[in-house]
Amino acid sequence: MKNKTIILHDTFLYKWGGERLILMMWKALGADIATGFFSKGSFDLRKEGFTWKMISVSSEIFAKWFRHIKLKGAFLFKTKFLSDYETVIFSWDCISAVRNCGENTKKVYYCHTPPRYLYDLRNIYLSKIPFYIRPIFNIVSYVFKRMYESDIKKMDIILTNSENTKARIKDFLWLDSFVLYPPVNWAEFKFLEQKEYYLSFARLSDAKRVDKIVKAFKQLPEKKLVVIYWENDPQKNKIFEISAWVNNIEFVTLPWNVWFPDYVGNAIATIYIPIDEDFWMSPVESMSAWKPVIWVNDWWLKESIIHKKTWILIEKEANIADIIKAVNEMSPERCLEMRSDCEERANNFSLENFEKKLKGVLWKK
Repeated sequence: MKNKTIILHDTFLYKWGGERLILMMWKALGADIATGFFSKGSFDLRKEGFTWKMISVSSEIFAKWFRHIKLKGAFLFKTKFLSDYETVIFSWDCISAVRNCGENTKKVYYCHTPPRYLYDLRNIYLSKIPFYIRPIFNIVSYVFKRMYESDIKKMDIILTNSENTKARIKDFLWLDSFVLYPPVNWAEFKFLEQKEYYLSFARLSDAKRVDKIVKAFKQLPEKKLVVIYWENDPQKNKIFEISAWVNNIEFVTLPWNVWFPDYVGNAIATIYIPIDEDFWMSPVESMSAWKPVIWVNDWWLKESIIHKKTWILIEKEANIADIIKAVNEMSPERCLEMRSDCEERANNFSLENFEKKLKGVLWKK
């Protein structure tokens, strides 16, 4: 029997929040999955229990800007098969493929955020590019932005992950969207015990500010920090330099995210201090494992936190002194006292709630 629903996700490059969301969306819908490519550094969907059709429209490529351009062409010209489906769900930066859907296809876009290199973080991306390449970046980004704004208007439904991202969509694109919070797999994230470390799980990139966490722990030699990273993280070498000869900071890379739930389940607390984050599943997964989070007082957090019960918030500038103060306040004893509040709050992000709301939105009359 031919499947009626397919999810198109830009790439399975790593097992980040977006990829974990797609897996849980598949479990809710029983859909096929298509993507630019399935990376060996991500995870094996078959081992995750996926039994439906898997389609790659391109080959693995890691160089970021070449990847964007190559995949844009693949989504434009190699996704004619989408016309065979009654419902297509788009995830991340692949929506140019909407042009290949059938006339009666229901087109749904789960917008994690409008592409930040085209909108609110454009100047940060531009500042990293050598000046002689900037004219090319400006031309390419102008074309991509025009395409994105044309393609998103072809969607029948726009879903998003938070009120913060909903506001971005309204501000940048003048479109309405429906908030559907990503779920947490409770079977995977559990309290194990409390070992003697705090955990950072963000990518090593400018917007995630892991360098500030590392600098803070350099001034906390009595406390241990574990940093989970990926080999292609853009700020890896810089952060390794900052932490050279420091004994209380350990870096761990986890191919396919193996053991990631164990690192969360054994931590004292987790730390995440991004710039204007849209939504990040790992802090909610942290709460599912009864682990509180140190985070910045900014945007979507206001939708999900209970300050000083499940999180400790620092000012959004994330000054190193504030990080140090929060870590000292989040003692092992204090974190254990926050366990039940973390569990109760994480219940709001259950897979059951997500599945019920997703089906209600997709198939309402």
